[in-house]
Amino acid sequence: MASNNFASQLEQGMGPIPIASHTTTETPTTSTFTDEKTISSFKQHTSIISSLKTARISWPWKKKPRHRPLAKPKVRRLEDYPTGYPKLSCFLDSDDAFMVYRRFGSVFSRLLLNKQDEISGIEAKLLGMDKMDDTETNRQYLMSRALDVDRDGIPRAWREETRPQLLENLEKKTLEYAELLLKARELKAINPPSDRDYNSVLSFMENDDGQLYEKEMEYIYEKADLVTLRPGREHAWLDGMIENILKICRCGLLRFLFVSKESKAKTIDKDVHYYDRGRIAMCTTMIITIIILVLLIVPIWLLYRLSLKGAIATDPRTIGVIIVPTLIFSAVLSAVTKAKRHELLAASAGYCAVLVVFLGNVNNITPSSSHSPL
Repeated sequence: MASNNFASQLEQGMGPIPIASHTTTETPTTSTFTDEKTISSFKQHTSIISSLKTARISWPWKKKPRHRPLAKPKVRRLEDYPTGYPKLSCFLDSDDAFMVYRRFGSVFSRLLLNKQDEISGIEAKLLGMDKMDDTETNRQYLMSRALDVDRDGIPRAWREETRPQLLENLEKKTLEYAELLLKARELKAINPPSDRDYNSVLSFMENDDGQLYEKEMEYIYEKADLVTLRPGREHAWLDGMIENILKICRCGLLRFLFVSKESKAKTIDKDVHYYDRGRIAMCTTMIITIIILVLLIVPIWLLYRLSLKGAIATDPRTIGVIIVPTLIFSAVLSAVTKAKRHELLAASAGYCAVLVVFLGNVNNITPSSSHSPL
């Protein structure tokens, strides 16, 4: 009875776990568990305890170690494509500067003229219908669209075409014309390629006896009709200047700074060079930042030096220090940004005001009679 009570306590997680006791002088006593159910319960609890001891706690915020290395990004190499359209398409897609295509401006103009003439003819025909109905007997058809739709007979000169049918045809032609007109305007707004980008594409297409047959290469010589899909930047001229420097000076240091591993993997051709656009943009930003700091610090330093020498606000040197940096600031602003004229005027006026305010504060704080030039 006692063993049964002990087994029930053990199953509920209560009570100590009895262990067989023995001494050195006496023979080991036998286990107190004689019931088979009690023995199986004891073994079950013993296995649970041992598993808890050896269990490892896994924290959810700890990242599991990767057993296999990360796969390298795939880079398309020009040499993997055969000469012709496959290799040319890979080259044009390999860099934003090489995405040069035709705009077909003359084709759009021809289509617009054709649609325009069709609409003009339908418009004249509609005006003739209106004039024919401008009589006492037929004026009702001009004053009611429902009567015009339900009209029984039409004049013989209309060639079995009612006014609603003519308006439906006019609507179709006008919408086609409007869509074509907007597409032509969008294509016209796309920037043409720079001379550097155009020459790069032309040189590649003419390399190795040409990528295409001569007849199918004629589009590249239509320079006035070419557009580039390269997104325009506010300081694209500065990017171009850096690219020209990299093209002329191909030293190892510049290639290390402006050529990434992915750019190197695009081709093994020594005549084709790729540069990292992100690194060029970073260099451009640093140059613009330095220019802004110079335009702010140098004039202020010169004005301070002139104030120490006793120069007054009406001194020609002081006026020159204010005017010349303001002109340089306006030129830099118009070159590196796409600001409008009134925005350039406001920014230049603000820059000039900063210099004038600084000059006034320096003259008030530093009397010219109590200081000598450093």
